[in-house]
Amino acid sequence: MSPMGAADGPRWFSIPAHRPFVEDLARGLLTALAPLGPEALPQATVLTPTRRGARALADAFLAVSGGRALLLPQIRPLGDLDAGEPPFEPGDLALSLEPAVSSRRRRFELARLVVEHAPLLDFSPGAGQALEMARALADFLDSCQIEEVETAGRLDGLAEGDLARHWQVSARFLNAILTAWPARLTELGLIDVSARRVKLLRALAEQWTLSPPTGVLVAAGSTGTAPATADLLIAIAKAPQGAVVLPGLDDGLADDAWAQVGEQHPQGAMRRLLDRAGISRAEVRPWLPEADSQGRWRRRLINEALRPAESTADWLAQIARLRAEAPALDPIVEGLKGLSLVTARGEDEAASACALLLREALETPGLTAALVTLTRPWPAGSAPI
Repeated sequence: MSPMGAADGPRWFSIPAHRPFVEDLARGLLTALAPLGPEALPQATVLTPTRRGARALADAFLAVSGGRALLLPQIRPLGDLDAGEPPFEPGDLALSLEPAVSSRRRRFELARLVVEHAPLLDFSPGAGQALEMARALADFLDSCQIEEVETAGRLDGLAEGDLARHWQVSARFLNAILTAWPARLTELGLIDVSARRVKLLRALAEQWTLSPPTGVLVAAGSTGTAPATADLLIAIAKAPQGAVVLPGLDDGLADDAWAQVGEQHPQGAMRRLLDRAGISRAEVRPWLPEADSQGRWRRRLINEALRPAESTADWLAQIARLRAEAPALDPIVEGLKGLSLVTARGEDEAASACALLLREALETPGLTAALVTLTRPWPAGSAPI
């Protein structure tokens, strides 16, 4: 891995899903920048999806360096842009943008609009209902702005007929709010936070496309689900010393199965990003050499289990193909090594099993544990550990 060296075309990398992402990212950066001298790391810029990811990366540098003092790179969160914090608003980049409305003021302004347009509804909302409806409207506006969906007129005619009267009432109300809210923001001289973030990302992507930064620039952990973020990642990958590090791209999935990966699949966002960038999976390189045999085959088995349903007819052939890739061992046995299955007769029994496993981890020095569950296996506030 050498994101700073000369290379033909954009630089796209991936860290396997079973690997500790931030630790591998920090280790790779330290290894690649070490030949450039001690001043290379603090001059680099790393973009993470969130503030929590930025904090985790800073801690990871300390862990992989063995606790020795380091001057960290500039670590910035893409999903939480602060005004005046480079590289997002370096001087004139944001001068043409209105300031963002605060979340509290936005909610009360939307609640006022809800009350004003209450005649369009079948009921008159009270203050509490208006505030809750304002919260839902704010979430709806955020999702539309992040995806850059034009809302004007999009709700007209989506559901007609006697059976859809409740939808028609909601559509009339939403249309009225979607017309009144931009007008109100214009009166205030403000802009929604999500809309401003999209404009900043667009401006930054355009700036870095026309005048790419010459320093080390790495975007890590983002899958570019928002169009503006995806275009920024594409610009970063094309920079002279730029690189994009994806989280857990499935490079072992068969091409016919990859072609059927949709938006709801765990790999759907990354497939859409690579298609948008005009990059094939074969062009995405590993960030670090993979030496964990068991983790590799465990990941391959899980990825095969998560194939799109339309491409699972040849599962016997896929098992044979996996075994052909590793003639020296059985990848099925290797991938399932250490994996246990606990069958519970009910939710209470499953919760007790989880609690015992987690307690065992707490009592074993150096052992870590995590619980991933679709729904809470016990009532809120009554966890048995």
